[in-house]
Amino acid sequence: MSVLQASQRLIKPPPKLTVSEWADQFRVLSTEASSEAGKFETARAMYQREIMDAISDPSIEEVVFMSGSQIGKTEVLLNTIGYYIHYDPAPMLMIQPTLDMARSWSQDRLAPMIRDTPELKDRIAEVKSRDSGNTVLHKSFEGGHISACGANSPSSLASRPIKIVLCDEVDRYPPSAGSEGDPVLLAKRRSATFWDRKIVLTSTPTIKGASRIEHAYDATDKRKYLIPC
Repeated sequence: MSVLQASQRLIKPPPKLTVSEWADQFRVLSTEASSEAGKFETARAMYQREIMDAISDPSIEEVVFMSGSQIGKTEVLLNTIGYYIHYDPAPMLMIQPTLDMARSWSQDRLAPMIRDTPELKDRIAEVKSRDSGNTVLHKSFEGGHISACGANSPSSLASRPIKIVLCDEVDRYPPSAGSEGDPVLLAKRRSATFWDRKIVLTSTPTIKGASRIEHAYDATDKRKYLIPC
């Protein structure tokens, strides 16, 4: 890619696509992550559309996705990451319950998506041990980066500013990141300087009344996907 092409990519305004439209047009499901590898189709799980499009809605700051297991929460987060890498580059943070889970997520879910989706593969170099711009837990691209960390790692939650905060399986987070306090609140503070920040929380709920995702969901407009009888 020439310097001129790189400059044009950075200054060109992002096309008016929603996250679901981006996923339907560009996302490729990997064999490691899906029993039906190939082109992603939101129509196969229509309840995901409004959730994804709420994330790319400029009038919405926080999205809470509470659901049962194996409903596609991780795919929604991956599509969000792909969208921002490709069309609206920004600093992003993916928080998993533990640092080990963050490494596994990056190797088993993020890396295959980047490898198999051409528009992402062109923007992120392969992992090289001597290239600090691209490691298992941190990948740089033009205009931003995506970092993965564990909710049990206070140092990871208190460093550089982040525009897109993605919190996966929040009910499995520890009550406090070391002695620093609630991991979700720590992560939200990292996005405070961005007027157009996005915060996404997903999880399967655990104990009623003590569930972090239930508490977050109760503070929303409590939308549910209607399934006609």
